[in-house]
Amino acid sequence: MFKKQNQFFDMLVQVTENISAAAGAFQIGLKSYQNGEQLFTVIKSYEAAGDEYTHQIIRALNATYMTPIDREDILALATKLDDILDGMEAASNRFDMFHIQSVDNYMIDFAANIVDCAAQLEQAMKALQKRKMLEIRQYTVRINELENVGDKLMRDSVKSLFARTVDPVEIIKLKEVYEVLEGVSDSCEDVADILESIVMTNA
Repeated sequence: MFKKQNQFFDMLVQVTENISAAAGAFQIGLKSYQNGEQLFTVIKSYEAAGDEYTHQIIRALNATYMTPIDREDILALATKLDDILDGMEAASNRFDMFHIQSVDNYMIDFAANIVDCAAQLEQAMKALQKRKMLEIRQYTVRINELENVGDKLMRDSVKSLFARTVDPVEIIKLKEVYEVLEGVSDSCEDVADILESIVMTNA
């Protein structure tokens, strides 16, 4: 029974490992950027894998009577983790749809921030897997700090955009890219908030 219950933590770790891999691929894709279609194709494969993990978790929840933590918390984690991948897919899709020709330093910094957030989430989920509840706090605190970094990047990038760009269409396109990128760190913070609640309930 214990092993069957632990499958949820194992699957959640797999989800965060996939997110970390996607974040790394996204960062590499921006650093060696050629075109949006190529970037979108790469990230879409990770997003599709994430969808399958989410479906596996939901199927397991429906088939399991006893869960190691509240089933609502497991479902919330799975859903919010999926939002992170959806955000990365949406960002890469913007590069493709908007025919973004080049990548700026703000985009690179956003990608680095997402990589850092993903790494913290992966460590937090591995701590949950080992039931080291109090250890999770250090990772959630760091994710909140990184989300603040994302907020500052958003402010700085938009301020710079309006200072250097006069083409209104270009402004609209790049502003939306920045907003979607910043939204990924917001989604990471959403997961951190759920983990904080789990720690309070189960520590």
